[in-house]
Amino acid sequence: MSDKKDQINNFKKAISSTLRAISKKKDIDINFGTDAYVDSNSVTLPLPSIQLEDLEKREIRGVADSIALKFKYHNKKTHESLKPKSKVANKIFDSIEDARYESLGIIEYSGIKNNLEKNMEAKYKNNHINKLINRNEIAIEDAAKLIIQEKLTNKKLSKDLLDITNTWRKDLEPIIQQSIDDLKFNILKQKDFSTISLKLSKELQSIQAEADIDQDNKDEDQDDIDNEDNEQKQENEEENQNLSEQDTESEENLSSEQEDTDTDIIDDENSDSENNKDANPFYTTPLEDKDKFSYATYTKKFDETINAQDLCDQDELLRLRSNLDKQIENMDNIISQLANRLQRKLMAQQNRWWEFNLEEGVLDAARLPRIIINPLQSLSYKKEIESEFKDTIVTLLIDNSGSMRGRPITVAALSADILTRTLERCGVKVEILGFTTRSWKGGKARDEWIQKGRPSNPGRLNEIRHIIYKSANNPWRRAKTNLGLMLREGILKENIDGEAIEWATERLNKRSEKRKILMVISDGAPVDDSTLSTNSGSYLDKHLRQVIKKTESNANIELLAIGIGHDVARYYKQALTIVEVDQLGGAITNQLAILFDKKNNTNQIKNKYS
Repeated sequence: MSDKKDQINNFKKAISSTLRAISKKKDIDINFGTDAYVDSNSVTLPLPSIQLEDLEKREIRGVADSIALKFKYHNKKTHESLKPKSKVANKIFDSIEDARYESLGIIEYSGIKNNLEKNMEAKYKNNHINKLINRNEIAIEDAAKLIIQEKLTNKKLSKDLLDITNTWRKDLEPIIQQSIDDLKFNILKQKDFSTISLKLSKELQSIQAEADIDQDNKDEDQDDIDNEDNEQKQENEEENQNLSEQDTESEENLSSEQEDTDTDIIDDENSDSENNKDANPFYTTPLEDKDKFSYATYTKKFDETINAQDLCDQDELLRLRSNLDKQIENMDNIISQLANRLQRKLMAQQNRWWEFNLEEGVLDAARLPRIIINPLQSLSYKKEIESEFKDTIVTLLIDNSGSMRGRPITVAALSADILTRTLERCGVKVEILGFTTRSWKGGKARDEWIQKGRPSNPGRLNEIRHIIYKSANNPWRRAKTNLGLMLREGILKENIDGEAIEWATERLNKRSEKRKILMVISDGAPVDDSTLSTNSGSYLDKHLRQVIKKTESNANIELLAIGIGHDVARYYKQALTIVEVDQLGGAITNQLAILFDKKNNTNQIKNKYS
């Protein structure tokens, strides 16, 4: 074991020395952690595993080499000054710049090419590269980067990377080829190179838009086919069932015709009753109480609002997060597809125009003829102006009750992780909150109530705990470890949903974003034994419905509920239910597509996945 540790330490030293040598920055601070991270003078590289196989070494070297080349050849201020406003074009613009400084490294250092290729291959290693035929599984910015890098260096890509680029090559290569000579000529001049790549990134963005439209059409066609198949299958099953019932009925008639007739009458009555009962299995407006319901709390002095990292030490949080990662590591495709669809919805709400006759910006090519006619005329520049975009924040409020223990809370944590990564890719801020109680059966609040003689109708009689897993201004990469806390024994106790929704709503009301969405992930039923044993049995249920009604009538907040293993549609107007993680992509995609679509935003669609 000591030999293995020495080997890992030697590898870390070698990587650090190489990074400093290539970047020509001897004072750079190099660390090793779970995710690669780069700051002005600090780098975090992936932490090597105990096995440290050759493939893993090359992947880590690839990350280190790319970072070193970025330090050496990349100027952040120059890059930021020319970035496009569109998120898709911006990603392509970034990838073209990556291709520039990495190409310089490949040309200068012969051994870097293989390391960089292994780093890119690692990104798609769970996707079985050799079987990829659908380009929606490959990010357009990655394909563009590789094709441009191939042409800048005149070096062939590895077989696996060729498979990646070939999914997009037919559409991207003709456009890239038009600019490649200018890119090669300016490869050492970042500003001139970026001016060319800015135009190229916007042209490539249109290819992505066309691909998205094609994919949507294919999805709709497939849905139609699936619906037709399901309808046909259902008709066949009904026909077979009718035939079977007819055969059974004939046999029974032979023995006792009158008895069969009486049974048919009873069956018809039961059938009508059952149909009436289940005519609307989703949301129904609750009946108004004769006496106006009033909710109260016995005491709030033992209540707690706390950050997730304060409830658990860092080592245990890392272990719990590792358990969560094992279940999410094969879900990158779901994240990418969901993000692409949401990006289209958000981009559709953006309006842009150009401001002309400026002294700096992008050269206005349409006004160049006047310079030819009169060389004394000054050059004219233009600048892209983006209209005010409707800022959005999404709050994920997760039930941390004992009834969610096991599979439901794991699905909830995975849901939060996927949603956060997806929405942040779309530029939407996300807050993750949890709600439970500090104790079982009342805790200190109940003890105080007993000491004071057990007054009647005490109201909520427990000490609530509201947990902040991720604040809206904290990015996912910094808060993702906190989500592992949901898997910790002893955290999940009882749940008082109504007050949790009020808490989340208050936090949303303090935000400056123009659009606010509250997504409740729960099993739908508020339960607190101490409160329910000292008040009416529907006390918490009535309060939850009251709070939901108030929130849904609030024009500033859109409320959506996701049931984990339980149907929550009896409480919320807009709700869906999921049971397994593999249903998550389709279910959430459909629901969020509605929320982010202006035309359909007012529609309340109820979907159930069981």
